[in-house]
Amino acid sequence: MKNPELVAKVLRYGKATARNVLPPIVTRGLRALRDTLRAQGNGSGATPPPSEYSTLQNPIEVPCQVECYLLCREVYVRAGDAVLDVGLGLGYGLNILATKAERLAGIDVDIRSVERGKRIFAGHPRVKEILAYDGKTIPFADKTFDVVTCVEVLEHVPDYEGFLRELTRVARRCVFITTPNRRPEYTLPNGRPRNYWHLREWSQQELDGILRGLGFRVEWHYLSGKTEALPEGWTKEPVAETWSLVPVIRLD
Repeated sequence: MKNPELVAKVLRYGKATARNVLPPIVTRGLRALRDTLRAQGNGSGATPPPSEYSTLQNPIEVPCQVECYLLCREVYVRAGDAVLDVGLGLGYGLNILATKAERLAGIDVDIRSVERGKRIFAGHPRVKEILAYDGKTIPFADKTFDVVTCVEVLEHVPDYEGFLRELTRVARRCVFITTPNRRPEYTLPNGRPRNYWHLREWSQQELDGILRGLGFRVEWHYLSGKTEALPEGWTKEPVAETWSLVPVIRLD
């Protein structure tokens, strides 16, 4: 393996992920074209049917998401914590968080992801529950978890304000959220995201206004990168190549 960038990706994300996120430009290009065409055809504002989507359609670890889970683990999760991952997807976020948290649970609206999660986490000493839910009411009592994570989910949710209230309802200390930054090159002329499955994307200023309007106290982090496959580092302020907006709602 002579490509130093690929070597670095393998060391950080694993061989399978690096193989998927670097060379398949053609595959990603075709997928982007498909989503763009579908979004253009969806200019009426109709909501993409959630039942059609599953993370198992493209089952790879996304490096920008991995970086966000790593930040959450290092900065916000404490030894002995109870953590809920909302939108567990392929489960790699739970695996990262389980190296520090004591008790974890994962929920998802995608039945296929939940079924897979139950198989891969069966007997795991720290991941205690994998549950399906309706996307509206999180099936846990108030303040059950020290930390709630929600990585790349908010942009898919029709009632995002109600969803945010649910996230904070079940959390004791903080809610760690990530969502794509709205960038011109990933936005269609009609204002819709190029990603067909995203109902909306926000700028930092827009999302900050929503969160503070709901009365939340927020800490911000920003992950830069040309694409979700090529994270380049964290910044203290949003910049032109900010890929992930990471607001953390503090409840303590």
